[in-house]
Amino acid sequence: MIKIIGLSRIHVTLLDLEGKYGRIDGGVGVALKHPKIVVRDGNCYQKTDFTLPYPIPGYCIDEDYEEHVGLGHTTQFRLALAKLSAEYNLKNVDVVDLAKAVGRGGTSGIGVYAFKYGGFIVDGGHSVKIKKQVAPSDFSTAPPPPLIARFDFPWYIYVNIPNKGRKIFGKEELDAFKREVKGIDELVRVVFMKLVPSVAERDLSEVLDSIKLIQNLGFKRIEVSLQTDEVRELMKKLELKGFPAGISSFGPAVYTFVSSRSEGEELVSYFGGFLTEPNNEGAKVVWSKD
Repeated sequence: MIKIIGLSRIHVTLLDLEGKYGRIDGGVGVALKHPKIVVRDGNCYQKTDFTLPYPIPGYCIDEDYEEHVGLGHTTQFRLALAKLSAEYNLKNVDVVDLAKAVGRGGTSGIGVYAFKYGGFIVDGGHSVKIKKQVAPSDFSTAPPPPLIARFDFPWYIYVNIPNKGRKIFGKEELDAFKREVKGIDELVRVVFMKLVPSVAERDLSEVLDSIKLIQNLGFKRIEVSLQTDEVRELMKKLELKGFPAGISSFGPAVYTFVSSRSEGEELVSYFGGFLTEPNNEGAKVVWSKD
């Protein structure tokens, strides 16, 4: 039996949808241990709605999580099955090449590199020579962007998916990418002169202050505006508790970072949701005789 133990991810923000300096997209995110996708070879399902790089007779899903809540399900599911198909056929294929084969990474590379390496990840976006206009991954054929920074992430992650949050995907997501984006220059400065070095120096207070600022800048401001009052109210309540929060991708998943399990469990007791550790290793392949 071959089992692929995958993951989920927080997408903090896209960086530049203007392309003024020759690149678009760019992203920042964190890989999570929970929730995760776990698939194995078996006879539960035979078909997918996308083309796998190598044929397999069937597969089973042992663990899964909800789609379109901001935790990167589409990319993680496709990569898990692509990796399973490669391993089943005894092919050692790089994750970036698997992502190309299953059509992921056309906007953000966070999900791709989360699967490959885990940790806190920054990707460098796409050259406008390769990707001519902004579009979400479902509408982009661009290859995954380059990885430009990766660190082990040292803190726990609190996640809450409000029941009345909105799932934004498809045409609505595409339309959002066509809207005017403001605050890009300040966003990039916050990310590269505050957030990234603060993760490197393990300064949680500066990281949380960065997350607070990001919610009102660039494309993240649009993503927040499209969410429900319940989502935005939860973010305010978390901030009042001393934990500035963000939405992952378009949401509705709300997240913040905590320094200890007890802090996270206190937030769970107040607001629900769940606590998870970062995944600093990436997806795993497990072979067994079962």
